[in-house]
Amino acid sequence: MSTVLIADDDADHRELLTLALHRAGHEVVTAEHARDALAALLAGGIDAALLDVRMPGESGIELCRKLRAEPATALLPVMLISADVNDQRILAALQAGADDFLTKPFHRAELCTRLENLMVRKPGTVRKSATAAAAAAMAATRAVRAAAVRTPEPRSRRTA
Repeated sequence: MSTVLIADDDADHRELLTLALHRAGHEVVTAEHARDALAALLAGGIDAALLDVRMPGESGIELCRKLRAEPATALLPVMLISADVNDQRILAALQAGADDFLTKPFHRAELCTRLENLMVRKPGTVRKSATAAAAAAMAATRAVRAAAVRTPEPRSRRTA
């Protein structure tokens, strides 16, 4: 049986997610704020995290970024959930390292299937390699963007 952390400031959403995950056979740990979620995740014993994007203080996206920076949680399956759907927010979540993004409202079966798919790819040698490759690709993308912002050096004229 796996243990899933739910971080959401809305008590009704936490309760609905908890009910759905219990019915699917998961143990659940809940947190109302990102700081409580981070503490629970760093304590260990959590197999996956469902993070609401909008929470007071630190957002789920910021929390995801912190999780990816911590060796203990760098490979943890993370799904961000939000009713506020726009391409920029979804892109920001994925760039922060989220494995998936689920929009509210959603069907319980979709939530459980996506979560199961994330946990099947639980950290292992293949997952570590994929994560390393993803990190390298993200670093390369940042480098390309940074280079594009810089002013190009003047080129010397060629003489024939």
